[in-house]
Amino acid sequence: MKQLVSLKRENIYRDLWRLSWPVMMFMIFQTSLELIDFFWVGMLGTDALAALSLSHNIFWMLFTLSQLITVSTLSLTARCRGSGDLEGVQLVARHTFWMAVFLSVAVIIFIFTLGDYILSLYQVDPEVHRQALIYLQVAGTSFLFLYGSVGLAFCLQGVGDSYTSMGILVFTNIINIVLDPFLIFGLAGLPALGILGAATASLLARAVGFFLILYVVLSGKISPSGLKISGLFSLRLSAEYFKKMLRIGLPASLQGMTRPLTGAVMMWIVALFGTEAVAAFGIGLRLLSFCFILIAGLNMGTATMVGQSLGARFRELTEDVIAKAMRLALTIQSLMGALAFAAAPVIMGTFADDPLVIEMGISYIRLLVPALIVMGPLHVIAATFKGAGNTVPHMVSALIANWLVKIPVAFLLAVFFNLETDGVWFAISFSIFVELGILLLWYRKREWLFNDSRVQVKDAPNTMSVENL
Repeated sequence: MKQLVSLKRENIYRDLWRLSWPVMMFMIFQTSLELIDFFWVGMLGTDALAALSLSHNIFWMLFTLSQLITVSTLSLTARCRGSGDLEGVQLVARHTFWMAVFLSVAVIIFIFTLGDYILSLYQVDPEVHRQALIYLQVAGTSFLFLYGSVGLAFCLQGVGDSYTSMGILVFTNIINIVLDPFLIFGLAGLPALGILGAATASLLARAVGFFLILYVVLSGKISPSGLKISGLFSLRLSAEYFKKMLRIGLPASLQGMTRPLTGAVMMWIVALFGTEAVAAFGIGLRLLSFCFILIAGLNMGTATMVGQSLGARFRELTEDVIAKAMRLALTIQSLMGALAFAAAPVIMGTFADDPLVIEMGISYIRLLVPALIVMGPLHVIAATFKGAGNTVPHMVSALIANWLVKIPVAFLLAVFFNLETDGVWFAISFSIFVELGILLLWYRKREWLFNDSRVQVKDAPNTMSVENL
């Protein structure tokens, strides 16, 4: 297998860029896809727009469960690659695939049994509820393909190949974007499916993406790493190895779920102020996703380099990687924050024609700008813990900031101090500062740097079968 990350101090910026820019491209297409969904569905009316906002929140909350798989996959694969344990990379991939299968089946069952009840908690208009349920159930079926796709994508990322997996995911989004208007409005003789069309487009595109990435890892072709996973479908699995993945992935998943789960609660608070408020929150959230495009790519690149350098026991190099990533992150997020503040009126006016929706959306974006800037260093520190396989600090900081700060402050300001949606927006921004402060204190202890950084994956015996699970 080809070594794609040099692990040399003079090449840090080059390696960071090479690992990060494909992820940035994927994030551009993913965020564009969400905005295009909102653009086309918005033509169906405010009810459809509110329905998409509600179902999207629940869908992406469930998607964060993928961090049970992806964070452990990235961390273990990167450290195996850094220490030269190629057999370990194979073992990671096999357990990643089967964990994705188990998780997808459980989540789809959850959606079809409890999705209707969860949506009823928002107490929205019956038509909004009906359309949201349609989208959630159809798009939710795509988890059968989505978890596997991102799991295998993170295997490639861990060995240093950002190009191939992200290229496939970009292609998947292009398919979705093209299918959207045809299925929503019934172009070219197709039936007009409305919001069902948006969900169906997502389902079909994700199925294509899954089979493409499956071909890459089974054949060993296309990827410059030459990674070829033998025995991917084998049921010779290790209970101990699944436990190892869960020790890394479970805290990361809890942390990842915290933001969308509290976002669902925040959506409930926002819904107290009308359908327009729900629509503004949904559009604003998607628009602000653009401000995380570059930093999300840098997060992935930093985590990969930290994992590989710790796997090779290059601790000084690890600290240099983090310092340079931090400088890049602050610069990037400062520019994105300034752009978001200035462009807020134009952007909101593009996606909504209701003056109240536009006004609320502009306020949301502008009150979140300070938090956007500090999300730069927050992402780098989180990536450091992710690459080191120590995901507990980010879980704890996220739980405190979101559950003990964001929700109580939002309810207090919005309801008791009559700030309405502005109180919600301020609470979101304030909670991010709290999260950064907690995470920074933990980071400065430097325990993550001196723990044994190489995970011995060979202690998961290849002779153990699934019957032992």
